[in-house]
Amino acid sequence: MQWERCGTDVAKEAADVILTDDNFATIEAAVEEGRRIYDNILKVIQFLLSSNIGEVVVLFLAVMLTPLLSNWFGITDVSSLTPLLAIHILWINLVTDSLPALALAVDPAEEDIMNRPPRKNAKGIFTKGMIYRVVYQGIMIGVITLIAFMVRSI
Repeated sequence: MQWERCGTDVAKEAADVILTDDNFATIEAAVEEGRRIYDNILKVIQFLLSSNIGEVVVLFLAVMLTPLLSNWFGITDVSSLTPLLAIHILWINLVTDSLPALALAVDPAEEDIMNRPPRKNAKGIFTKGMIYRVVYQGIMIGVITLIAFMVRSI
């Protein structure tokens, strides 16, 4: 059974955007919302990756520095030099990572969001600047956490 299709139906199927009203402001609002969502996704990814890199740095440095710290502080029980237990890592990942990430996800748009040129489709989310910020923030989180742990242990 064949049914006839008009040109409008074919155009709707081939189109990337279909206007339901004759208002150009609808397209502008959709582009602004898409840019806001993209920016917020980048913020959440950067936050979560830097936080997890911080955890890895803390655990790696704690394991590597355990002999030095035990001699330095005169600690015979090296199990007391564990800065993060498994329950701590679960707490960080479930509670202290997810709630701020949700807050970042609903962050309002920046003022100049529509003044920026369109981003290139081939450009990925892991740019050199993004990788630098994630690694730098992760290392800083890890080192500061380890320093705080050592100060508390004294």
